[in-house]
Amino acid sequence: MEKDGMAVPVLSDPKWLMDLAFLVDITQELNVLNKKLQGQGQLVSAAYDNLSQTNLCHFPACKALMDVGTSFSSEKYADAIMKLQEEFDRRFADFKTHRATFQSFADPFSFDVQDAPPVLQMELIDLQCNSELKVKFREVSGNADKLGQFLRELPPTFPELSRMFKRTMCLFGSTYLCEKLFSTMNFNKSKYRSRLTDGHLQAILRVSTVSSLKPNVSQLCERKRCQ
Repeated sequence: MEKDGMAVPVLSDPKWLMDLAFLVDITQELNVLNKKLQGQGQLVSAAYDNLSQTNLCHFPACKALMDVGTSFSSEKYADAIMKLQEEFDRRFADFKTHRATFQSFADPFSFDVQDAPPVLQMELIDLQCNSELKVKFREVSGNADKLGQFLRELPPTFPELSRMFKRTMCLFGSTYLCEKLFSTMNFNKSKYRSRLTDGHLQAILRVSTVSSLKPNVSQLCERKRCQ
């Protein structure tokens, strides 16, 4: 800016620079959190865990200014972080009311039975005593697709738990899927493909957004008549 002859007094103000550094660090943390809440196959329990982490102690931009002698007002920025945390608590209050459900969904084998609703307690006890199911659960932990399949395919002796697990898997904590669908639609329905009908567009969206849809090539070939 000095080279172009444009005076920017704030760039010489240590307090303003520290505020800017603090904003950079907070924005970076929010960007990381935003990415954790998005993606294909996200489970609501994972979203809840990410929102529950309030570790905002790493401020590399602020530290860089402190290393060159700029003063850091801990009380000022601590107050800003507290207000940000209060805003998160207000906006995601609904999540906290379902905390027990998310915890039992994430690890039903170590969840305290006393904290479960009465209708689930007996089934939860039977599940935790089933060593075969416990081994299978540990094998699929960390893989959202396999975990979802395991919870959906519980034996019929666990009707209430199965119902609760299926309801929980239907929840999704962000607008990622909707935004992805509209982005795909805008990409396909461009001015260069204006002759696409609604039926064609619906078929394109179905194929492009359902990653688990795999064609049965052998069956398709069998149905094809040789000319």
